[in-house]
Amino acid sequence: MRRRTFLATAATAVALPLAGCAHPSDGSLSMGELTSDSAIAERYAGETEGLPPERKALIDAAVAGDAPTREGRYPPYDRDRPIEHEGAYYRITHEVVDSRTETRYTVDVDYDPETTPSSVIAYEDLPEADKRALGELIPPEEDHPDNDGFDIGRSHRYEDVSESVLASDPAYEGISHEGSTYRVRVADGGEVTIETYEYSAEQVAESAADLGAQLREQHLFSLSGLSEAEREIVAEAIDGSYFPDGGEVPDAFRSLADRFRDQAGIDTNEHGGTWLARYEGTIYWTDLRYPPEADSQ
Repeated sequence: MRRRTFLATAATAVALPLAGCAHPSDGSLSMGELTSDSAIAERYAGETEGLPPERKALIDAAVAGDAPTREGRYPPYDRDRPIEHEGAYYRITHEVVDSRTETRYTVDVDYDPETTPSSVIAYEDLPEADKRALGELIPPEEDHPDNDGFDIGRSHRYEDVSESVLASDPAYEGISHEGSTYRVRVADGGEVTIETYEYSAEQVAESAADLGAQLREQHLFSLSGLSEAEREIVAEAIDGSYFPDGGEVPDAFRSLADRFRDQAGIDTNEHGGTWLARYEGTIYWTDLRYPPEADSQ
């Protein structure tokens, strides 16, 4: 398996927006020092630590070669960048292997109805299908919404709506639970497409150092020959982040941005992106949001 080929298309991914941008429409530049190939990889890739258990289980199964499947309206895991798993790095991909149409229902609850519903069923007597549909709505949270009419709602797909006494042809308008009665409405929310996603994993690097070296070899460029004004902008970006100070965007920032446009970024789009730049002997992870075109000011 040739691990290095996966990075060739990384530049097509969407760049992440910069946080704390004081003048987002005028562009911004941020540069963080990287001291090793491992640091490059750790800045670029994801990790399984901290993922929800069900998502981590999916990745574990994919790496093990089990071809796990999941159903839903959207892929449960969808990320372009590789992820760290037990020291190695893997690209997790999926394909749609099945598709079907289901009806989505909206489930609404009124915790303080003005009048008692005419037909009420005890919560404990509900079919399991309706208990699953209600989810965490009953009993209500201590700080639940208190609005006029229905207070809270959620979407739900019944596996078999014929098992419900609340959906389609509802037999009850209310639910009693621990001395309280709530008004409930389950309505047909229209059809949705449910797809089955099959996942697989491809190892793209044996270690963080290996992945970082790939990124460095393919994307690192030297930021040199800068004017004094451009150097001042870079110094501010290294110290934290650079934002044009209102008014006219400096020509030095435009020319500096053009230097990055001419290089192969890690993630880029029409608004900016992420690059690896060597400046005065140090490698930087660089986030750039392009300034607007001069004639658009």
